[in-house]
Amino acid sequence: MKDVLRELKSLSLKLQRRETSLVDASCYIQQTIDVLTAMKTSGGKSTQKVEEGIATGMFKDVELSESRPKINRLQFYQSIIDSLKKRLPEPDLVRMLKPLDKRFWPEQRSALILYGENEVRALAKVLGEPAREAIEEFRDYKLENKSPGKALQKLQTASKTFLPTSAECERRFSAVNSTDTDKRNKLREKSLFSLLFVDINGPPLEQFDPQPFVRSWIKAGHKPSTSWVPGPKAKKKPPRSLWSLLQ
Repeated sequence: MKDVLRELKSLSLKLQRRETSLVDASCYIQQTIDVLTAMKTSGGKSTQKVEEGIATGMFKDVELSESRPKINRLQFYQSIIDSLKKRLPEPDLVRMLKPLDKRFWPEQRSALILYGENEVRALAKVLGEPAREAIEEFRDYKLENKSPGKALQKLQTASKTFLPTSAECERRFSAVNSTDTDKRNKLREKSLFSLLFVDINGPPLEQFDPQPFVRSWIKAGHKPSTSWVPGPKAKKKPPRSLWSLLQ
């Protein structure tokens, strides 16, 4: 069980990364399925240690004794594998997105000439883009190493919007809860949106340089915070002749 949990933890962390695409998620899940399939017969690191302990009757200086029925290892592994197979993204969509990733291109030019054209054509039709224009731009992109054209750029941008998990949505909800608190419940919708945009898409605080934004704020006619003193202004009293004796 520990071997399975270790693999599932690694898979979960990979799927929660912001840069993980739908194609990446499909590869990660399939890789985990292959690893668990291999472990089903040979076992993992922890399984091997347990089997050695059972053979000697001792595990970490503790004498072993059977107290409950054993878990059917093959059935347990197969149940996890079947569950992961259900989590695989839609195969047709992944098949259409793979040609846009250079990692899956064949190395031989002869195999690359027509590679992925059917998938790009199908994806363009799904997204309502001109299929012929996308195909021609895709050929220039893969064969002549040219920059993607307008139609192909739209396909590439759209391919990044297919999220493999709901982790990014959960990050948004957490950002809303930490920004729109009980003490800040009078934030306007526009202000809340701006704060959330910076919180979600902005750089870390230690890498943020506020000086350009402060300068633009002052140039726009706003006053810096040091230009006024908070609180009521003290009224000046007329001087008295006695004051000169006290100086």
